Amino acid sequence: RLAALPGEAALVRGGALRARLQSDAPGTGLAAALAVPSTAIVNGTDDAASLVAAGKPIRIARGGATPPMKQDDKPRLPSHLKCGVTSKVHSGSSKDERCPDECPFFAQNRNDEDFCTFVCVTEPECKSMNPHTPIGDSKLGVCRSCVVAGCKACDVSVTEDRCAECQAGYKLGSDGMCHFRLGGSWAGVVDNVLMILGGVLVVVLAVVLIWVIDLNIRPNSNPTGMEYGLTEREDKKLRQKKDDDGERKLWPLTTNLMRTQVAGPGMMLHFNFQVFLMVWGFFIAAAWMFFCQFVDEDLWRLGTRKFGTPRDNCILVAWGYETQRELMWTKVAFLWIAYIGSVLMCVAYGVYQLREFQEADYKHKTMKDFVAMVVGLPAIPGTQPVEVDLKAKIESCTGQRVVGVSVAWDYQEYEEVIAKALEDDLDAADPPPDPQEPPQMNPVRKAFYNLERNLLGLPSPVPEVTSDCETERDPVATVLTQMHTSPRAFAVFETQEAMEAAVERVEGEGGFEFAGAEGVVLERLTAEPDTVQWVNFGHSSPKEKAIRLLVGFGVIGLACLFWAVVFYAPYAYYVMTFNYENGRQPGFIVGFAFSMIVVVGNAIMYEVCAQISDRVGFRFKDDREACYMILYTIACMFNVALDFVTTYKTAEKVMEGLGFRSYFGVPLQEITEFTAKFETYGMQRSLAENTYSYAFPSTYLIPFLIEPFPTILAPLYVGRLIVKSHPELQGRFAEGWLGMADMEMGRYADLLLNIILGVLIFYFPGGYTWMLFLGMVASHVWIYLFDHYRVLRSIPSCTFASFDIEWWAQAMMAPIMGIIAAALAFKSNCHSGLYCVKGPGIIVICFFAWLAHT
Repeated sequence: RLAALPGEAALVRGGALRARLQSDAPGTGLAAALAVPSTAIVNGTDDAASLVAAGKPIRIARGGATPPMKQDDKPRLPSHLKCGVTSKVHSGSSKDERCPDECPFFAQNRNDEDFCTFVCVTEPECKSMNPHTPIGDSKLGVCRSCVVAGCKACDVSVTEDRCAECQAGYKLGSDGMCHFRLGGSWAGVVDNVLMILGGVLVVVLAVVLIWVIDLNIRPNSNPTGMEYGLTEREDKKLRQKKDDDGERKLWPLTTNLMRTQVAGPGMMLHFNFQVFLMVWGFFIAAAWMFFCQFVDEDLWRLGTRKFGTPRDNCILVAWGYETQRELMWTKVAFLWIAYIGSVLMCVAYGVYQLREFQEADYKHKTMKDFVAMVVGLPAIPGTQPVEVDLKAKIESCTGQRVVGVSVAWDYQEYEEVIAKALEDDLDAADPPPDPQEPPQMNPVRKAFYNLERNLLGLPSPVPEVTSDCETERDPVATVLTQMHTSPRAFAVFETQEAMEAAVERVEGEGGFEFAGAEGVVLERLTAEPDTVQWVNFGHSSPKEKAIRLLVGFGVIGLACLFWAVVFYAPYAYYVMTFNYENGRQPGFIVGFAFSMIVVVGNAIMYEVCAQISDRVGFRFKDDREACYMILYTIACMFNVALDFVTTYKTAEKVMEGLGFRSYFGVPLQEITEFTAKFETYGMQRSLAENTYSYAFPSTYLIPFLIEPFPTILAPLYVGRLIVKSHPELQGRFAEGWLGMADMEMGRYADLLLNIILGVLIFYFPGGYTWMLFLGMVASHVWIYLFDHYRVLRSIPSCTFASFDIEWWAQAMMAPIMGIIAAALAFKSNCHSGLYCVKGPGIIVICFFAWLAHT
């Protein structure tokens, strides 16, 4: 019947029949009815074995007309395979099938012209089938090459794990193993240097350990400073308004931060953003799980099945390619749902947030509702009574009474002097106890005590004595006469209506003249007093800020390079030189090291972007936070891009080294076009796994599980140890060591990065989709709970008053949703019936899909 079928139809039907034959036990079912070898059926001849004997390839079409056999069924039936007879695996082949006991090893037949052909042999016959796999592995049931860490070329003259040539950094031993050793011909010198460095490191670690133990066992010699610092820490926490008893209590931990303003409307919007991402992530996961449950169960595991022996890999590629093509319509439909649903959710969320902000701003009157910013002032020296003159001028021009005026001075050059004067004023208003002499100590503790003072810049235990001349000189008086005003000041009115009327009148008159400057105007303000960064008002023109931002991008590039060379390069070298043959994978330590590399990279970017945002010169904290969010997101994307390039190159090297081919048998190293290689199932599956590993738990969870320690617990613990040991730490010094870190809105950037990593999974087989997005939701639940506790118990009082940070976060969502549009264009190629583009053209289509949405 097969012989009567024309051409390729016979081969396709033959593949289906072969799958049926392999699923039936010998002597039963279809195999018994036909009573011929499966290879004969496949090739439409009664003597297929003669083709093998002649060294000709057995040609079949993979899969066949019936769905491939489920690989998780794991049949444990006696093998129908025969010794020395070549068989070709396909999507319906069982990975659990074994060769007969008399020839128990699968060997990849390199003597024919076909691919994915295997023959059952004895161990002495392994080398004849493939010269590079002389070892019979009874556990795997295959002929394999040696498994030696650091081996470059195996010793194929023996049937045991011995290496003939080791990789760079390893030395071949008499036992055939590769032993790690640096230096090559300089190995002796390198060993001596490493021994010296190791000895120094041991000594340093021993000293640090003794130091830490000593800090912990010291008695509390500074109870006054400790009590003052902890009291100030407690008083600075966010608190409610005064109750009937005049007490300001802490906000309860059950406070709903999505509806309650504890630190301004900006904080409320931030927690709404977190909840929105949880809902969105669950929506994406639920949509994919719906397809998995009600369309085809293979969607649960598509792209997640592990690599293994060459035979397993052939089955995996065949099954994955056919399953992915057969179910591609589900991926396209899912992406349509994800894209349309995400866009609609973002629009609805944006409208909701704006209305929430407007309603909260309307209900809560704050200082910004009474203040107008004066813009356009000339540079006036500090010898003039600027505040008095400006107040009178505004009142005469607007007809409204002005409560007071605060001029923003250009004092960046004198920042240290002024900060010191302000601290002295605070000390004078609330004098701290006099510093006390340290208690008697043994020589070791005394040495540590002095080292702490020098390293940490602690004040002297004995008050400094100043001369009469030094006391008479007042540096602040000199500075005040040298300073000039910046172009801005703040005018406070009695009511919001008075402020609005003043602004409108000045706008109608085109400004007013002051100190020789024309066109001085009043502007409405969206910032609260505690968000003003006074020092940045003098040197913050658009040109100056643009230059600093440009320099900042250069610094970000250098930081990325530092991370790549110092941290990422050793990992990349290891994974690219690892022996992946026969399904070997790097162990837990390597996976954990990768997670820590991601954490370190994000931490480096966090600090670099924070420093850049501080140095740009934003006048208000909300603007600084928005800049930081954008910079941090871009910087982390550099890290992600670098990692994905390395991941792609690593996967390419591994797949080629293991002899992977495309579904049609083309070796990967012969596929020169990027898009063609990228779309092969082996590469798609490897990249999907790496994307998932990068996202969860490396980025989504681990950094945030660690975060409470460096941000809350460790600073407080170290501060208590230092303050209790140093009685000279009184007043604001004790307060500084026991204080809390300021709240920042960098969490927006963390969450945006999580979304970017999530949508990248759409370019690959979908088996990891539901796991990744449920992992995102679970991680964001932890982030929300941690931030909830931190805001209510572990940050000093603060206010985020403007809509700017939220606006920029929503703006950043546009290009992220564009990634979904690009993925939809990529997966629809040759499957939607609208277009079928090969080569670089699909990259162009994806780019314009992203650009059109963004």
